[in-house]
Amino acid sequence: MKNNTFKDYIAPTVVLAAICLVITFALAYVNSITAPIIEENAIATANEARAELLPAADTFTEYDGELAVVETDKIFVTECYIADNGSGMVVTVKTKSFGGLLTEMIGIDNTGAITGVKVTAHGDTPGLGTKAHDPEYLKQYVGLTEATDMTAKADANVTHVSGATISSNGVHAGVYAALEQYKLVGGAK
Repeated sequence: MKNNTFKDYIAPTVVLAAICLVITFALAYVNSITAPIIEENAIATANEARAELLPAADTFTEYDGELAVVETDKIFVTECYIADNGSGMVVTVKTKSFGGLLTEMIGIDNTGAITGVKVTAHGDTPGLGTKAHDPEYLKQYVGLTEATDMTAKADANVTHVSGATISSNGVHAGVYAALEQYKLVGGAK
């Protein structure tokens, strides 16, 4: 039997490469359509969370100065938005938690008191670790003006979730970082 190199090896390779190119262009086209919509939805969701965490605010302007880094790659501020009416700020923080990096938003009024905490993304264990993300647990931070320690267990101002200490500490470290950001900005102006 005679071996035809072109038919057996080159033609299938060319066909496969063509299929890959067509699919790549199709995915790029779909991405160009959906990416702006996804970005708009993410911005709208973040704006809703800011309004929820600092209800006295009318609109927000992103702070373009230095962002607090409490511990590199473990506890750091990613965004800070200041209310245009001077009522406070909302800080987005990433902290190390049980399931990886936890993202939370913290509202702080113009007196430096926490107005609300909301966990927006996490990889913690559903049921146990997520007890530290529960709105009932997070209510304890409202009114807090200082965190005396980066860990929830060592801070006398709050309680931690027994059995979810790492998740509790992740949330608490985020609050600590947000209060550090408030000091860094010099308060809400």
